[in-house]
Amino acid sequence: MALKINGMVKMTYRIIALFFMLVFYGIYFTKMMLQKKKGIVTDQIAKGKSRDKGYYIELTMKIATYLAPLAEVISIVLGTVGFPLMFRIIGMYFAFVGDIVFFTSVYTMRDSWRAGVAEDDKEKRNLVTIGIYNYSRNPAFLGFDLVYIGILLMFFNPVLLVISVFAMVMLHLQILREEKFLEKTYGSEYTQYKGRTSRYAGVGRPTPSKILMYIYFVLTIWSVLYYFTCLAYGGGLTLSWVWLWLIIAAFSALRVFMLKRRIDGREKKKLPAAVKWGYRIAFTVFLTYFAITEVKIIRAMSARPKEDLDYIIVLGAGLKGTEPSNQYKARIRKAAEYLDENENTKIIASGGQGSDEEISEAECAKRKLIDQYGIDENRIILEEKSTDTEENLRYSLEIIGDPTISTGIVTNGFHELRAMSIAKREGYKNVSSVPAKTLFPCGIHYVVREFFGMTEFYLKEICYSQR
Repeated sequence: MALKINGMVKMTYRIIALFFMLVFYGIYFTKMMLQKKKGIVTDQIAKGKSRDKGYYIELTMKIATYLAPLAEVISIVLGTVGFPLMFRIIGMYFAFVGDIVFFTSVYTMRDSWRAGVAEDDKEKRNLVTIGIYNYSRNPAFLGFDLVYIGILLMFFNPVLLVISVFAMVMLHLQILREEKFLEKTYGSEYTQYKGRTSRYAGVGRPTPSKILMYIYFVLTIWSVLYYFTCLAYGGGLTLSWVWLWLIIAAFSALRVFMLKRRIDGREKKKLPAAVKWGYRIAFTVFLTYFAITEVKIIRAMSARPKEDLDYIIVLGAGLKGTEPSNQYKARIRKAAEYLDENENTKIIASGGQGSDEEISEAECAKRKLIDQYGIDENRIILEEKSTDTEENLRYSLEIIGDPTISTGIVTNGFHELRAMSIAKREGYKNVSSVPAKTLFPCGIHYVVREFFGMTEFYLKEICYSQR
């Protein structure tokens, strides 16, 4: 079902999508214009003398590449979206990378760049295999595909899907046509190049080292782009642990560099086998532990709350003056929904007042529950001393008085596993999850960050058990 994006937010995504298209086609036509001043005819699409199968492939491709941007602009103007927000963000990543790849390919080709198979071009041109062409035989076509996919993810609709797929299929057929032409024109030089560089992206036949390098390369790009996404959607540098993505990007980039040197046979100093195996074992153990912990966190996000609980506790999550943060809003909303559906349940709003907050987090929740959701004030109990999750639950249990009374914990889904674990340690005997929505796109950051929160909890448990 299409998601409606309101007001300025909707307009912002339209502007961003149009900007990506403007940059892409600006590069395309600017390059054509610059080459035209030098007497170079860049557009060779369907301009050959022969009317063979190749001619009609190029002609159809030309029609497809005219239809695609037209469909994209119409989709952007209509402004409805068929995917959740995170897909739209990923679409922006694709379009951004597509613009960079296309610019780099056109720049690297210099005056050798042509659109279409230049069969009648008498000018002798060298085969370009340097720069980005060392990693992709068709980076310009790859740029087209990335932008098509990006706009499709941002403004999905069935018509745009069909036209985008049609355009990409025709571009692929054009690539096959150009490969035959290049092999005929450059002979063994192109055959050797073809053997060491992949059609779209990659260097030669896949090997474990190459596959690992590709994974780290994608992780590098993702981490950098996601870092800026977190800054834009998560409150800037105030978002805790946001620097984690720069560390992941730096580590991944280092691994790409090391693996590329190994693949090329340029390793100057080889590490001792014991060091390599020690690293591999430690890294495998870490990844296994990370994966298991993340599965537990994600599973806790989808827990179904029990009905007719005696109490629910909504955990505080920071204020901006007197207004709740986005994460806290989600918790308050979930608490209100539960109270509406379970009329005998009482709520403990838990959270003290921070140094930069005008009121306590508990008071903020109470005001929102009464004024915005119409919850009866008599059902709301305030706990205004706590400063963290452990104190939230400890002081709330003191108010409840009986650890066997059925109690639900309202917090964002990514935080439920740790909150439930702490509750059980604090003495709750009949506790269950009431998970609020985990907000995306920063939700990925919160889920990854929570791994370290759970690690801290496990370490504390070990320390407690040894006392």
